Amino acid sequence: MADHPDPGALPGQARDEVPQLVALRQAGFDADFEIRGGELLIEGRGPVDPTLVHIDRQYRFEGASDPDDESLVLALHDVDSQVRGVLISAYGPAASASEAEILAVLGANPSCGA
Repeated sequence: MADHPDPGALPGQARDEVPQLVALRQAGFDADFEIRGGELLIEGRGPVDPTLVHIDRQYRFEGASDPDDESLVLALHDVDSQVRGVLISAYGPAASASEAEILAVLGANPSCGA
């Protein structure tokens, strides 16, 4: 199994999503994960098994003018391919059924670092 990044080496919580994404890119999380069609995908590579993807850190954001505008930025790594990247997703009531399903699997991962 792969080495996990040192949690202390990961960026802390930023106030907004964009600076958070910049910090994660600088920390080596350069791939893009996305949820589409009920699957977790790595952009340019295709679907991955979400049970083999670890959350190294999660960051939650609320909209400045609407606290119900909730988003989640996850620093992820795929154990099989060693790809590190980010996933941006809605959470709470704004999350789609597909997002909620994939996030529940990631959250249930016994090796999850978050």
